[in-house]
Amino acid sequence: MGTSEIPPVLTLPPELLHHILSFLSLSDLLSISLVNRILHSHTQTDTLYAPFILSHLPGIQKPPSLSWLSLYKTHHPYWFIPASKLWFANTIHTGKLLIARYNPSTNAIEAFSLVAERLQPTITHWSWNPEAIIHTFSPRTQLDLTAPVIRLDALAYARAVGQPGHRLQTEIPMATFRDTPHASSGLQSRLMLTKPWPKAITSEMTPVWPPLLLPSPSRTRSDTASGFRDSSHRPRTLSELSTSTFRLRKWMEFSSRPHAMNIHVGEEIVTFATLEKGVYTPSVRKPWQGIWAGDYAGHGVEFLVVTQPDEGMERELPERARWAMAKREQEREREESVGSSEESWSTAPDTPESSGSGNESAFETAALSDTEEDRELDHSWATITASTSARKHDHDMVALEDVDPNEDIYHGRIEAIKLTGDPNIPRGEYTFIAPDIGPNGLIRIATESPFKGARIVKSVGHIAERGFRDDDFISSQLILISHDRLAQYWEAFGHVSFYQRVDVDTFTKVKVA
Repeated sequence: MGTSEIPPVLTLPPELLHHILSFLSLSDLLSISLVNRILHSHTQTDTLYAPFILSHLPGIQKPPSLSWLSLYKTHHPYWFIPASKLWFANTIHTGKLLIARYNPSTNAIEAFSLVAERLQPTITHWSWNPEAIIHTFSPRTQLDLTAPVIRLDALAYARAVGQPGHRLQTEIPMATFRDTPHASSGLQSRLMLTKPWPKAITSEMTPVWPPLLLPSPSRTRSDTASGFRDSSHRPRTLSELSTSTFRLRKWMEFSSRPHAMNIHVGEEIVTFATLEKGVYTPSVRKPWQGIWAGDYAGHGVEFLVVTQPDEGMERELPERARWAMAKREQEREREESVGSSEESWSTAPDTPESSGSGNESAFETAALSDTEEDRELDHSWATITASTSARKHDHDMVALEDVDPNEDIYHGRIEAIKLTGDPNIPRGEYTFIAPDIGPNGLIRIATESPFKGARIVKSVGHIAERGFRDDDFISSQLILISHDRLAQYWEAFGHVSFYQRVDVDTFTKVKVA
């Protein structure tokens, strides 16, 4: 073909050529636009760019004054922030939970803190255990709209012009407070894009966010001696861009005069991560998955993610959690052994052969040393995790007619991990685990108020001293009140705390004037 000949593709009718271009990815579309002027002209067709925005934000309202192309270009490559909606921070102990969205009224990507108020509780009576402390829990959850944590608009991008590095490596200055006396003074905030940290060099000791407890397609470094000023921590190409993490750099600047030297103090770098929607979206088989608000008494309301890992894909239980479950099982066996001995005292075997069967009496077990007790607890845990066919004690505790008819949804494990936390159990840590909500973990079906009809299963709760010191797991009971409400009975404390599902989507809607 001579240089003057027109490529066959360009002889196609415009509507057919546009249809072909609509199947291209963004990178391919941009590459095609560089071939020649004719293809460049075709790639500027506005409707080609609508799917790229709608794939991130279905149902988005486009400002009438903007084309799809200009809208996409304005916020590229930050569309992943409102697309993921939910972001949680690695701020020491407490963390922070953000809800991100696109605001068509201001043509800005915004993110606000999700907060909850613990309304005045009332005391509830529990006939099953009158001494237990139960307070009602009806949190008022809302966005803190006083000031955005993130605001990406045309002005923010304009402020970044002239800074070193290309757009992917540029820190975007954001005006998150309206009443700043001077542009160079007050609270300063900048958004930084991130690169995934290689999985091959990630271990339990690597400072990454999100934490390894949470499933995530990628993680990024959450700490570095350079304050992330080294360009190697930021992406150079779109292929290096992490769409599940980003960072904020914040500091205070003081200035007595508009042109005086500013004082830069209190710099803080916060890393944010998101969760894949499948992790917190409920389904028919996993109805308890979701974002929840929990009652943590003096610490107020905290947010957590409740997950139901696929069977066989669960992480190994923490050692202290296994120990707590094994200890509970051991105590139950002792109680059954004592009850059985009292009922059949006259026929109890007393020969050496029978006494070595492994079912020691409560008095014999109480005399074991700590080392022997640890070995016995290890043996008890092995018994707990044995095959279902070898374990019948749950059916001794609960009559078959009392088992919930919806048995097919009661299977596997429920894990609750804090997205925000407190000085005792910080963000990113387990708050409770129910290892098996199926038959093996069933304690009983409640027949009394206020939990009548609820399934109650074995669980462990996470406790620690202030500063997350000496953390441990203790025996507890998870009460499955409904798919939107849970309760945790902390046996050692005689206290019941509640958890309420949060509908994240209700906070992503923006009222357009």
